[in-house]
Amino acid sequence: MERSNENTQMLNDMKQRIVEVSLHEPAYLHCTIPNLKQNMVAWTRLRDEALLTAGEQSFTADSRFQISLKQSEVDWVLIIRRAERSDSGCYLCEVNTEPRSTIYAVYLNVIETRNLKASSLPAKHTTNLMVNMIGNEVLLNCTITIGSETNNTNDGVEWWRNGKLIDFKNTKKYISKIKRDSQTIIHTLRILSASSEDDGSYTCKTIDAPESTHILHVNTSKYG
Repeated sequence: MERSNENTQMLNDMKQRIVEVSLHEPAYLHCTIPNLKQNMVAWTRLRDEALLTAGEQSFTADSRFQISLKQSEVDWVLIIRRAERSDSGCYLCEVNTEPRSTIYAVYLNVIETRNLKASSLPAKHTTNLMVNMIGNEVLLNCTITIGSETNNTNDGVEWWRNGKLIDFKNTKKYISKIKRDSQTIIHTLRILSASSEDDGSYTCKTIDAPESTHILHVNTSKYG
């Protein structure tokens, strides 16, 4: 999306946020947009006007940058997986509204851990993957325990089977749900009409916690 000088001046009127993260930790830049409708959301880096993402598509060769996997229509989160000092600066979240684009500015400050405020330090998380079978359905529960309550925790998770990312958009085989409280996030992968064809290695991956893997063997004799 192309910005005019008039649009750029809107930065002075926008709510500006400052995000502090420790060096080499993931950074989450939130852009909450009520009533998004069909508008396109793009993230750019101000210092070189580099387009990082537009919609769900990435426009940078740096794989550290990605859009959150959260199924949210109002919060577009730019994730920097391993923040470097050079990533510090201003990032723009731009929405192609009419008659002119709406721009939100987020300032990222990447600093050494010893200089980071104690309240801003990322929490230590653990992951546990458990499997249950109900009728002919298999439930994989990926429980992430948060060391301490934090606002810098990403809800997104990736589900992998036999080393391949599960694509929920192109299959009716799987259903993914999430439940969260202040100390725990539970991601549930439901496998419908499970059979021996669903046997394999299942892994839940998230940025903030170690990945967890379970070798699944479907025992159809229980309901066959």
